[in-house]
Amino acid sequence: MIRLFPRKEPMTSWSDGRLIKAVLLGDQDAIVYMFYTKFSATFQYHIYKLFDYKVEVSDLVDEFFLFMYEDNWRRLRSFDSSLSSLSTWISTVSYRFFRDYKRSKIDLNGAITISDKWETFRGDWVQSIDAGIMMDIETAIDAIKSERDKEIAKQLFIEDREYEAIAEEFGLTCDYVYTVKNRIIKQLKKTLKGYN
Repeated sequence: MIRLFPRKEPMTSWSDGRLIKAVLLGDQDAIVYMFYTKFSATFQYHIYKLFDYKVEVSDLVDEFFLFMYEDNWRRLRSFDSSLSSLSTWISTVSYRFFRDYKRSKIDLNGAITISDKWETFRGDWVQSIDAGIMMDIETAIDAIKSERDKEIAKQLFIEDREYEAIAEEFGLTCDYVYTVKNRIIKQLKKTLKGYN
């Protein structure tokens, strides 16, 4: 685990600039703190306000994390502290992300769909992300010990197959395929560029 700053004081006392610098340089503790502690209440508030059907909050936060990580933290690097605080900026960016995510998943009849507009981690997003992130995805897949789960992950993330089709082929439930997806996301967090 990379730790770029000594922990003589809690991260709750860090300035916006210090936290961002740590995240951009790959400090895993800072990344986890920023996305899963510091702003978790903000994310939950937006999700509960926007979604009128049951969703997994942690999964949506994972999607937002991947959205921010895209292109070597391109969006986070665009933050300008002279224009707003980090909390205000994150609140605005995350609200727009969750709003657009919801719009992309629901058609006029209320059915869950895969949208051509929104690039999610599974789907069009995989086809457009940079080579560095794809290498991280492949590394995360390679770390899976079960050959069956490894093949499921490849079909899910590389071949962009639907949950139902994969589940039927392997004689599994969609929930199990979903679990494999979550395992890959967790592994990806450990294998981000610069991590040991």
